[in-house]
Parts: sequence; structure tokens; C-alpha cells
Amino acid sequence: MMRSRSAVLCVLAFVVVACRRDATFTEPIPAYAAIHWVHALPDTMQEDFRIVDIVSNAGLYDQNFRGANMFYQGIEVGARHLQIFNSSPDPFVSKQVMQDTVIDFAASDSITLIHMGFARAGSTPARQVHLFTDKAGDPGAGNLGFRVIHAGAGMGNVDVNLIRHRADTLTLPATPLVANVAYGVASAYVTVAADPAVATPESLRVVVTAAGTTTPILVNVALPVGENGDATKNPIPGARVARSAMTAVVVPRSVAGTTAPQTTVFTTPSAVILVDRRPPDTVP
Repeated sequence: MMRSRSAVLCVLAFVVVACRRDATFTEPIPAYAAIHWVHALPDTMQEDFRIVDIVSNAGLYDQNFRGANMFYQGIEVGARHLQIFNSSPDPFVSKQVMQDTVIDFAASDSITLIHMGFARAGSTPARQVHLFTDKAGDPGAGNLGFRVIHAGAGMGNVDVNLIRHRADTLTLPATPLVANVAYGVASAYVTVAADPAVATPESLRVVVTAAGTTTPILVNVALPVGENGDATKNPIPGARVARSAMTAVVVPRSVAGTTAPQTTVFTTPSAVILVDRRPPDTVP
């Protein structure tokens, strides 16, 4: 018994020594790029966006049409193997690969990745993965940065305005803020004044019409208002928080009779709002 006990103690001592880390050891932090994921297929079910070449927290899971991450997610730099699957508890369905691609990420990248088009065979435009480079600049004191990505399969070119009151839709400007955006195109960032920081009944709204028209209104979606920071909390980006930057991704209505959501909100086009730049921190 004594011999066995001594052997066990020796093994335990070896494990402790082998696992002990030098007091000066610093865990290396991997380099990350920043990514938004958007599910913009209007005629299919929930999807999973998965990185399959490494173990990664990056991805978008169990998302319906119009699902996205508003704030950036970190993704390990390098050549990442992405697969997009149908999301289902049925293994036969969930193993079906919708897209399979490799994307090379650098540490300086800020990317919006959109699965867009139509999933049904023979439909135009066909589904594909689009990558958009973000890199929103600082819009400056008192201002917001804003741009548009047209991911509305089946929609023509669009004009986009920002309004501050619902009633402003009655008198949209003849010259839109962002004009004639085609499908699959991202506009440049434009600068607009931020909303007043005080609480108000309404805030900036994204209004979309067909190019060259002011009616009918196809999309009318509010930007998030955000929250200003102070010494105890950092700001949350939004329309009332200067030096924020956001993208409105125009998306179509869902296709009737498909596995895409069919509730009332999905029967008209809309916009998915993404935050591309946070204002400076305020916590010391």
C-alpha cells in the first residue's frame, strides 16, 4: 500500500510541475478582424453561418431572413473557411451547405458579409455571398456617418433619405440624401447632424423610395437612438450620439409561400441597421 501511495504522489507531483506556468508567461492574444453577418435571402428558412477550419466564436446561428449582428463580431485573421447551412433540428436538412467559400481576413478589416439573392433554383438574382468593406471614418463633432447597402433582391434602384419626423415623409426632398443605389452596391458614407441628445418623441428614420421618385415609400425604419456616455458608462451608438456611424441594409419583402417568415412586418421591404463606428469612450 505504501509503495502504491508513493507512486500516486509522484505522478501528482509530476502533473503539477508539468502544468505550472511561469509567473511571467503572458497568454498571446490573437489578431482579429471585425465582421457583420446578414441573412438577406427572402425565400428560405433559418440559416447558420459557420467558420469550419478552426474553432471560432465567430458566426451567426439560427437566424431567420433579416437576421444580423448589429455590432461587430471579432473573427480570427487569416484564410477562414466559411460554410452557410440551413438551420434545422433535422440532421438531413442541417447538413445541407448553401454556400462554401474561403475569405482572407486582415487585422485592419471591417467587413459586412451578406448572404443575398434568391435561394430557389431559377430565381434571379441567384443567392451569393457579398462582402462589403466598411472602414467608417469619424464623422466629426455633432455628426453621424450613414451609408446604404442595397441587398433587396427583386427591387430596382433606390433613393434614400433620413427624416427626423414621421410627417416629413409628406415632403421628401427632390434631391435625395443617397441617390440611385443599385442592387449589390454600397453607397459612400455621408455625414448628417446627430439628433438632439435630449429625449424627443421621434428620431432619425431611414426612408427608401424607387430611384427618381418620392412616392410610394418602400421602407420607413427608425435608426436606434443610442445613449450618450458619461464618467461611469461608455456611449451606445445611435442617432442621438454624435460620432456614431451606421449602415442601413435594404432588404426585400419575404417571398409568399416560402419558409421565410410570413408575418405582417415581412410583407413589405425593410432595412437592417448595423453600427459601423462607435463614438469615443467616456469612461476614464
